[in-house]
Amino acid sequence: MTHIISNAHLSLERIKDIIDHHETLELSKESIAAIEKCRRYLDSKMEDIGRPVYGVTTGFGSLYNITIPAEDLSQLQHNLVMSHACGTGETVRPEIVKIMLLLKAQSLSYGHSGAQLITVQRLVDMFNNDILPVVYQQGSLGASGDLAPLAHMCLPLIGLGEVSYKGKVRRPLRSGPKWAGNRSASSPRKASPCSMVRSS
Repeated sequence: MTHIISNAHLSLERIKDIIDHHETLELSKESIAAIEKCRRYLDSKMEDIGRPVYGVTTGFGSLYNITIPAEDLSQLQHNLVMSHACGTGETVRPEIVKIMLLLKAQSLSYGHSGAQLITVQRLVDMFNNDILPVVYQQGSLGASGDLAPLAHMCLPLIGLGEVSYKGKVRRPLRSGPKWAGNRSASSPRKASPCSMVRSS
């Protein structure tokens, strides 16, 4: 059975059903359109050098007034994810990580974040194929308290971190797009890292 991700209310009971019944995820046409529309808006803002976008074309915190060169925008986001991945302790249970992937894909599907479609689709792919990022229970930063866990969840999107697959912890191959220990050319796990560069 497949759960179609849309702007419909997602109840706790529905989340439990999706996990318990091992349903797969699919983005609705409406969600895809919303994601792409917001991304186009962000791309247009990134092109307007005279109007900085905090955390996208500028630094963070006290560095808010520092403009980031266009060629370094992708590296800025890359560094942000790596710097926030500071978790420690025991790892989060697989079923909780699956819920994290579901909820993040759901929240990004509303089209308010500027994420690229490929980023959201990769989260869906990881959920559907039980490729679960290794996330730690302790360690965080910032006011929200979820930045470190979310950073660990997103490391595989940029070719870093670790994932649990079929009971084994695997690391991505930095030299290529395939996952270590799983080199089937037809595998859905063969994917290049996501990037912050402007979408075409």
